[in-house]
Amino acid sequence: MFHTMNQRPPTRLEYALLGLLHQQPQSGYDLRKVFATTALGNYSSSPGAIYPALKRLETKALVGSEIDDARALRPRKVYRPTPDGSAVFRAWLVQDISTDDVARGFDELMLRFAFHWVLDAPAASYEFLHTLADLLGRYTKELEAQRRMFPPEAPVQSRLALDAGIEQYRAAARWARKSRKHFKEDT
Repeated sequence: MFHTMNQRPPTRLEYALLGLLHQQPQSGYDLRKVFATTALGNYSSSPGAIYPALKRLETKALVGSEIDDARALRPRKVYRPTPDGSAVFRAWLVQDISTDDVARGFDELMLRFAFHWVLDAPAASYEFLHTLADLLGRYTKELEAQRRMFPPEAPVQSRLALDAGIEQYRAAARWARKSRKHFKEDT
């Protein structure tokens, strides 16, 4: 998708930063506040992570920056996506979803969906949710098959932990099916 031989694709934190910068140009401090006060905080509100991530995005030419000295006492560096940054971000948003993504990267799938508004393509959001619901349903069936194979002497905690996972995937599949109604299939 993105990376050349010399560059790695952005990290989840870097994608989250790109998404926020698509909303509006912001400084590192502004971005830290967003991470500190929203659910994005699980990606990091640490300046020890955010500022280096912004620097990596700048080095990869996915964001540009300029000094905003409108505030005479405290000029600030404001970041915005470059055209390449927008292209890489959009490609990440529309990449195919796999069963592995559902099983091991559900939080990244939700991050991608949260920024789907950037695409301005309701059909893409519908398709994302349709595929997600299908894969969640299939994966839930796999987990249910594993549950049926548990030996009776298996620790109850193990069975209950698997039951919790099954319930979470069922709920996510219901959410995805229900959420599709916000987007028309053929838009």
